[in-house]
Amino acid sequence: MNFSKWSILPSADKFEIRNIGYPNVESTLLSHRGINTARGAQNFLNPPLSTLHDPNLLLGMNECVQRLRYALNHKEIIGVFGDFDTDGLTGTALLTKGLRKLGAQVYPYIPHRTDEGHGISLESIEYFKERNVGLLVTVDCGVTSFEEISIASESGIETIVTDHHAPEHQTPNAVAIINPSLPNSPYPFPYLTGVGTAFKVLEALYKSVETELDDNLFALVALGTISDVGNMRDENRSMCRKGIGVMRNHPIPGIDSLIEKSGLFKKRLSTEDLSFGIIPRLNVAGRLGHAKVSLQLLLSKDSTESNLIADKLETLNRERQRVTERAFSEARKQVEKDRRGGDLSIIFAGKQTWPAGILGLIAGRLAEEYRRPAVVASGEKNYFRASARSIPQFNMIEALRSCGPIFEKYGGHPMAAGFTINRENLRTFREKMSSIAAELLDGLPRETTLEIEHEIPLSWLNRQSISFLHSLEPYGLNNPAPIFMTKGVAVLDAKTVGKDKSHLKLTVEHCGTVLEAIAFRQGHRIKEARGDIDVAYSGNLNYWNGNEIIQLNIEDFRLAV
Repeated sequence: MNFSKWSILPSADKFEIRNIGYPNVESTLLSHRGINTARGAQNFLNPPLSTLHDPNLLLGMNECVQRLRYALNHKEIIGVFGDFDTDGLTGTALLTKGLRKLGAQVYPYIPHRTDEGHGISLESIEYFKERNVGLLVTVDCGVTSFEEISIASESGIETIVTDHHAPEHQTPNAVAIINPSLPNSPYPFPYLTGVGTAFKVLEALYKSVETELDDNLFALVALGTISDVGNMRDENRSMCRKGIGVMRNHPIPGIDSLIEKSGLFKKRLSTEDLSFGIIPRLNVAGRLGHAKVSLQLLLSKDSTESNLIADKLETLNRERQRVTERAFSEARKQVEKDRRGGDLSIIFAGKQTWPAGILGLIAGRLAEEYRRPAVVASGEKNYFRASARSIPQFNMIEALRSCGPIFEKYGGHPMAAGFTINRENLRTFREKMSSIAAELLDGLPRETTLEIEHEIPLSWLNRQSISFLHSLEPYGLNNPAPIFMTKGVAVLDAKTVGKDKSHLKLTVEHCGTVLEAIAFRQGHRIKEARGDIDVAYSGNLNYWNGNEIIQLNIEDFRLAV
């Protein structure tokens, strides 16, 4: 991405360096993450599971555990309903595995994205009724499913809600609602994801029956939390660090098959590998088909079965990439046409034939490119589905809430949300959202600033410093992958790579150090990649054909100044 300006964050001073106990660059990276003591550094770099909070501090946990134990003791059939993205899928797999290990008969259910949408569906209630389910547990949804929970209750099915989305002014009539976002919650960490909240339920339940949790469950927590861009501090960081370690060292058929299909190295899995290799393949079934395929993979205990499913997901993922690129190009043309009519405070794009599962991907790329919130819709006949992605200055879910009465259904987060709307209400919605965005974003510059953590020579990057960078993982919200800058780098070679030549591959040199570099989606800038340039990048190890080399992942570059 071509940023408008680069901003270098302040370096640690000599007192911070002394207190933290690491060299200048390493201490600076830690200080940017709020670490200012040697003990704090140790706990951050090696987060212990002992820092996990008591799950019983979550409101409703006592009632939740008592109801689950009643179901277990009375051989009651349990249904688990989860959302169709990776957070919901992993949470559903986690609860299903955890409850089955305690002897429960469990029927997991993932809704169809287009036919059923977000939240508890009436189809699922019928499914559970037919299987004599007496207790339903939701994952990553349910806190706004008032009507559906009442219908389930009338059918003889009681519900426990586990969710992390912000509740409305009221809550549904459930046995218990486990949600770290509930008002007046005493729980010390309100940023659990859907799978993280489900894990706390299992943690409390297992503690009550004095049974040890399976370490493999942490792998599911890591996948779901990273996929949902969870706040990567506190216990999210501890659980994800543990989960990545489990994935590296434990055989897990479903996840292992995806690692192989992604061309990744199991022993060296990173946050980036999960974000760009594993998670898109888990999500793709729900985007272009039915997410229950991915759930089947996560629950698989057989390598042959999981490899067959992974093959299906690989084929779907290639199709998803092709369809998304075509749709994004169409969406971009719509936005450029609208921009010719004046400055846009919020972006709208849509086409009836775009698959509902890729709308969020398109909206995210539009919001990133134009630095404005984006709403992308598709649909047939009388109803449209839409996904919305935002920027930090615009709370998307609050804006949608102000339009609430005109939706059939809506929900989400400040940065990402979705809704279903009747075609006849589209104009009203667009006018109201445009008015809200114009008021909130008036005068907001479109310039993009790249935050750089430290200026370094390329020679700083070696196996020791890369090892330190790995210890900062898992990366995520409030713990981003560090971006460095090096000035006056000589371009020795530049070429475009990738199927559509959209990426830029460079060989660069600085003060005698020669390294390879890759700039994703910047192939169009090849004519700029000549002579001496300033480079902003992250550093990592790249493994290819058995060789291990240090590689720069370029965020941006410019002529040397």
